Amino acid sequence: MNTFHCSRQLVLLVTGIFLVSGCASVSVKDDRLVGDGGLTKPERIYVLPFSTSGEFNVDREGAELAQFERDLQNMMTAALLERFPNHLVPASPASSLAAVPQGNFWVVGGRFTRVNQGSRALRAVVGFGAGGTKVETDVYVYDRTLGSDLPFKTFRTTGGSGAQPGAVLSAGPVGAAVSAVGGAAKGLTDDVVRTSRMITADLSEYMFERDWIPEAKRLNAKR
Repeated sequence: MNTFHCSRQLVLLVTGIFLVSGCASVSVKDDRLVGDGGLTKPERIYVLPFSTSGEFNVDREGAELAQFERDLQNMMTAALLERFPNHLVPASPASSLAAVPQGNFWVVGGRFTRVNQGSRALRAVVGFGAGGTKVETDVYVYDRTLGSDLPFKTFRTTGGSGAQPGAVLSAGPVGAAVSAVGGAAKGLTDDVVRTSRMITADLSEYMFERDWIPEAKRLNAKR
């Protein structure tokens, strides 16, 4: 097989992977108002640790898996606590719904329904979605104005790693090394950050529609 034919096959392989994978992104789906809450702008939003009772496809088990799940919870909480004050209202962590006092407060919690680590080796060497990660969540929003224990708003997020070039298409050894490190280190961390942005964006659209926040704070959710 000549060099041209080999090169052509490589280009077709990488192009095919790119077309299948699409871009790295997270979107919002199944957005529903299911109660009478959310009628006034909250003074503060409390963030609960997201449950890890969903499906975890990762290369850990036992104590390592338990620590991984705690790290994922902490990562999500920290990301939401950072974004909410910038786009919504002040935010604080809470250990449980019952720990949040009755008052003009919202509580945001949820569940990791699916976490797929994918292949770090494929992301590092090939990129363009090969070995892609996946994070899906269910999100619940509670209004504690009347002390309700039922969410008034629910939605889901879904998404994962996408078209990130790996070492195969990098220019030179330095580019290959950078891509390899990035492909292995990124993935679920980026997915959680993107998920936190979409959660914030969904709530920001809700508040903007009711004139509770200015245009400058608004984020647009991808649906």
